[in-house]
Amino acid sequence: MPTEKLIIVTEGKTDVLIIRALLNKELTTEQNLAAVETLKRIGLLFSYGFMLFDPSSTFESVRENLGFLRQIVGDGAAAATFCRMLPYGGTPIRDLLAREGRLRGDLTHPDYDFLDVRLNEYYHLLHQSIRPWMHNYGLSNELNYAWDELAAVRRLIPRVMGIEAYASDLRAITREANERLFCLVEESLDAFQRGHRTRLDAQAITAYCDRIQARLVDRRNNFVADNIYELMETVAPESARAPVMAPQVH
Repeated sequence: MPTEKLIIVTEGKTDVLIIRALLNKELTTEQNLAAVETLKRIGLLFSYGFMLFDPSSTFESVRENLGFLRQIVGDGAAAATFCRMLPYGGTPIRDLLAREGRLRGDLTHPDYDFLDVRLNEYYHLLHQSIRPWMHNYGLSNELNYAWDELAAVRRLIPRVMGIEAYASDLRAITREANERLFCLVEESLDAFQRGHRTRLDAQAITAYCDRIQARLVDRRNNFVADNIYELMETVAPESARAPVMAPQVH
């Protein structure tokens, strides 16, 4: 959770206190942000995991969490990804959910109900709608693959041409895709809270992700074509299937 304040949730029978310690988070929000800024300043690629939803989530906390995620990758330094916290066996949060009667699923597929039952439906609709972004060869995954590949090229092949221009274009594409995803969640969340469910148009989302992926592939392939001889000289024949030479998008 991005906020450090105590979240008090009233169920009608008992007050449930959900705090950072229960999720075993030992770093503060400020420490996380400072770490990300340090990595950006020294030019190191970073990956992250982000739980947009957890058992204490409300419509407002999801908005706050999205704002925190925008601070991290709103500039296009990495593709936006997020998930839902899952209460795996042996964790305090699982025990708490079991006591509250909100624990669902089983040990291998744990699940739970949100306190605001409207979020159960919203999360299900959102999860299905954003699969073109985050499932398998989704847009965010392919963008992060492109960043990984670029980092490898920087370190292994010093003579490549146009690498800064390619990095700038990749950042611009990533920033645009991230902002589109952030707006999708914000707008659909607001609409759903007001009782409207029309903002999660899976067909339109898929079409958008396909268009951005086509731009990404075209720009990446042009960069590779401009440097094909340097790439071939650096990658030994027995390593021809290495990530730097593999097709990026399937």
